[in-house]
Amino acid sequence: MGSSAAWAARVRGTRGADRIETVNRVGDLVSCGRGRDLATIDLLDRVRADCELVTLEISRDPYRNADSTHETEVEPDTAANGATVVAVFQVGRVFDGGAANIGFAVSRDRGRTWKHGFLPALTPFSRPQGGYPRATDPSIAYDAAHRMWLVATLAFGRDSSALLVSRSGDGTHWSKPIVATLAPTSSPSQLLLDKQWIACDNGAASPFRGRCYISFDDLRTTQIATQFSTDGGLTWSVAVSGPGFPGRRSIQGSFAPGAQPVVRPDGSVVIPYFDETQLAAIRSTDGGVTWSGALPITPAGYRPHAGVRAAPLPSAEVDGTGTIFVAWADCTRRESCTGNDLLVVRSADGVSRSTPLRVPTGAPDAELPGLAATGSGRLALGYYTLRGRSLDVAFVSSRDGGVRWSKPQRLNSRSVPLAWIVGTSQGSMVGDYISTSFAGNRAVSVFALAFRPRGGALRESMFATSIMPR
Repeated sequence: MGSSAAWAARVRGTRGADRIETVNRVGDLVSCGRGRDLATIDLLDRVRADCELVTLEISRDPYRNADSTHETEVEPDTAANGATVVAVFQVGRVFDGGAANIGFAVSRDRGRTWKHGFLPALTPFSRPQGGYPRATDPSIAYDAAHRMWLVATLAFGRDSSALLVSRSGDGTHWSKPIVATLAPTSSPSQLLLDKQWIACDNGAASPFRGRCYISFDDLRTTQIATQFSTDGGLTWSVAVSGPGFPGRRSIQGSFAPGAQPVVRPDGSVVIPYFDETQLAAIRSTDGGVTWSGALPITPAGYRPHAGVRAAPLPSAEVDGTGTIFVAWADCTRRESCTGNDLLVVRSADGVSRSTPLRVPTGAPDAELPGLAATGSGRLALGYYTLRGRSLDVAFVSSRDGGVRWSKPQRLNSRSVPLAWIVGTSQGSMVGDYISTSFAGNRAVSVFALAFRPRGGALRESMFATSIMPR
């Protein structure tokens, strides 16, 4: 690493447990010393091996367009295949919706080091340029049968909204997007598609292996709709809507349903979602051609917070045995719904379900869970905690399907005041969701952190922590 002149500073920890933060836009060399230490570092920094837990910046907003607030990156999703993890997220958040572009970051070593870039041909800020003014709600999946990474993006403008699919064989070089669904509109403020999510069938014994699914809120029909691809995302079927609860046609309410398709090893697809007073799911056993009626999972409730954009969107995953796990923020375990806990429910077959279990976060309020599952009931969960007017990020894990959990580990060195986070029409925003994925035996959580603004510009960017679950 050269002489000491090569680094702006050499930062050293103490003999105890340290929280070190060097997000200052200059290159620092960090060593932590003894004790179990946490270092939060930026793109230019390097850390020694004696830092046990490292949260590192993986991307930064480079844009300067007038419509967006800079520098801001929010709302990540991740997917993993072997040691490779790919994250996608909004870049340059706009106050009343969407962002200047969608960014990506790729790690080949289970989240320890990253390279980043921005998706092509989505917006005027992409290279090459795309045709939609704004992009939002990125979701990513890996199609093992076609060896293809797929990102589903909602893009929108004055005349239409569209679900676009970007494809990559290596997670670094991306195609121009393919239109999966196009929804023309006669009203400039009318958004007809929302909150899409993508998942692929990678089951070795599944009759539908290689089929990928995009589920979304179709505001034209007020139903959850799903379409599928059998050729690595090149073409997509017509969207099919799943029926809702009897007598309740609309999916519109205080919160989006947050449809989360997961695919079991037998090829069945289950879509958990939030339905205002309960969690529910719809299910397909024929590759997404037809869908069941709504299956109630459990009553649910959520306490919103003034000035904070957060929602009870579920985070759903499936383990190697086909057991489905769903996590969400819920206030029903507290008298008068004074704050939100994180609850987890599981289903062995996509139809039956367990009693929801409370995750011991130790937080006065827990928000935005990002759940990962692997093996037989091995879980990892990243989430935010809200204390007064500031946020922290934490992580817990379970080896027995959520019955017992590890002690929470904090992932950020300093708390983040809400005033440092991008403002939107619905409050301060780090995202409507965050994400965790298993890469081999490590869990990789990706989330937004913010630091003290400088020169009138925010400093909210994307970070990752690679963790060996306890």
